[in-house]
Amino acid sequence: MLKKGFTLVEGLIAVILIALLIFVIGLYIREGVAAWGFLGGQKRLILSQRAAMNRLTKELKRARQNTNILTHTTKEVRFLDIENNLVRFYQSGPNLMRDSEVLFGELQDPCGLSLTYHDSDGNETANPSEMAFIRCRMTSQSGDNRFVLESASRLRVRRIK
Repeated sequence: MLKKGFTLVEGLIAVILIALLIFVIGLYIREGVAAWGFLGGQKRLILSQRAAMNRLTKELKRARQNTNILTHTTKEVRFLDIENNLVRFYQSGPNLMRDSEVLFGELQDPCGLSLTYHDSDGNETANPSEMAFIRCRMTSQSGDNRFVLESASRLRVRRIK
């Protein structure tokens, strides 16, 4: 007499193999979703940081003259622009500030904003009358996402004889 069907052992082996296959596929899907979330966060961080850096460098180029830079530290710059307005950029905690307005809120704290002042030969200087350009470095951090952006702004140079 022939029996049709599976034995209990054959059925258990089939169920275990299907469960193992589903587990492995689930791991791949989970990793894909995590990577998608990470890259989405990285993109958002980069776009907002780039917009803040563009604003900073654009306004530094509007400094009336290099001699109108009133404060120049690694975390702050204050100057008169071509319309004679007082403009101040600085880091306050994780925020990049323009006067009292928050331009970007995810700077690494501390050392998220670094400003260096250079003469026409590229050497660092602390004398505003010798400044030819300002290098800006922004380091942002949001969760596991970290990004560094650098730029420079050439100043209107007033030669003092």
